[in-house]
Amino acid sequence: MRPLVVAVYDPKWFIEVKSRLRKRSIEFNYYYSLEETPTYSVVYTDWFEIKNEAESRSDLTVVYDPDRTYKGLERAILKCLMKEDEYNILTIGVDTGFRHAYVAIGDSIIVDWGYEEDIVRRILEILDEVPARNRIVRIGVFNNGLDIAKKVKNLRPDARVEVVSESYTNLSYNRGVDNSYLYSFLKTLARSHYMRARDIAAALKIALRNGVEILS
Repeated sequence: MRPLVVAVYDPKWFIEVKSRLRKRSIEFNYYYSLEETPTYSVVYTDWFEIKNEAESRSDLTVVYDPDRTYKGLERAILKCLMKEDEYNILTIGVDTGFRHAYVAIGDSIIVDWGYEEDIVRRILEILDEVPARNRIVRIGVFNNGLDIAKKVKNLRPDARVEVVSESYTNLSYNRGVDNSYLYSFLKTLARSHYMRARDIAAALKIALRNGVEILS
């Protein structure tokens, strides 16, 4: 993975960028000077002067994001992973339990997770924030899962939306799920102080399970 260097001028966006990167346990450096920037780094910046300065070094890749967007930040992360400008497949899994839990996966990389009362809004935000060629939304069928799926499909007809059985999505049942992948993610949740990891784990399993497509 290439080093990520953050050079953000706007203080509110700077705090948000740090929060996002730390949530995902992505290591990064601050931009102090061109000479102190590690070789072959990816420089993420909203500052035109830093953009011009960093582009003077041929070993650096600059992601200039003057509009301060999550999509721009994700593109910088993709460059660090030595991928293209977008994931091949973005998959969002939603557990429709007492609290709506969600997990978003870009190819094999977990890019976001959490709880959201207005889950339709959050799904739409993630679809906009994460660059991907193909988008799949998988929603647990229990409770109001079917209604949520229909709303998402109506608002984003370009995404494949599926309803998925929530049977056997508890932590003790792992058929069809790579245990090392699951438990590595649960350790990340523990570091992020997510007390109700059970719902998030269920959302991950839903994301990894084929469902029935909603056509309209």
